[in-house]
Amino acid sequence: MKKIVLVLMLIAGISSLYAKEITISVGAGQHWKQKRGPQFAVWLEDSDGNFVRTLYVTERASRQNWIMGPKEGRPESLPVWYSASKQKGIASKAASADEGQQLDAVTGATPKGGIIFAAEIEDKPYIIRAEFNTSFDYNDFYTKKSSGVNGQPSLVYSAEIPQGFCKGSGEIKLAFAGCGSLDGSDGWLHTDASKLTTAKSIVKLVSVTAAE
Repeated sequence: MKKIVLVLMLIAGISSLYAKEITISVGAGQHWKQKRGPQFAVWLEDSDGNFVRTLYVTERASRQNWIMGPKEGRPESLPVWYSASKQKGIASKAASADEGQQLDAVTGATPKGGIIFAAEIEDKPYIIRAEFNTSFDYNDFYTKKSSGVNGQPSLVYSAEIPQGFCKGSGEIKLAFAGCGSLDGSDGWLHTDASKLTTAKSIVKLVSVTAAE
C-alpha cells in the first residue's frame, strides 16, 4: 500500500512539474483584417533562444496552402517561425516537420477577431514569441513592386516567462522585438521598423496569463 501511495505521489509530482497551464491572448488590432486575415504563429524557446515547440499556428501557414502560391511555399510569410521550427510546410499534412518531428501545436483558420487559447508548459524559464503577417499589406515604402505579395514584413513580439510564473497569477505582455525578412531569405529579427505603418496595428495586445 505504501508503495502505491509513493508511486501516486511521484506521478502527481511529475504532473505538477510538467502540466502548468497558461493562457495566451491575441487581441485583434485595427488592421487585423484587410484583404485577408493575418497568418501567425506563437511558439516557445528556452532561455538560450533554442526552439522548444509551437503553441499555435494558423492552418494555412502550417500547411503552406497558399492561394496561387509558388511550389516552394511562402517562407516570407512567417520567416522567423519557419526558421526557428524548421517547419517545411509541404502542402499535405499540417504536422510535417524536419526529421519527422510532429508539429506540437493547435492549428486553425485565421480567427476573425483575435484568439484566446490555453497551453501547458513546464515551470521553468522560457521565451515566448509571436509572429504576425498580413499579405498585400502595402504602403508607400513597401509597394507591390518592391515587396511582392508580402507587402510589409512580419512583426515579431516577444517576452520572457520566468520560472515560478505558472505557480502564481499574473500577466506578461509581449513587446515588439523586430521584423522578419521581407523575402524570407533568413530567420533573423530585423530591428528597423521605421517604414512600417498598418502592420503595427495588426494586433493590439499579445499576453500570457497564469492562474494558480
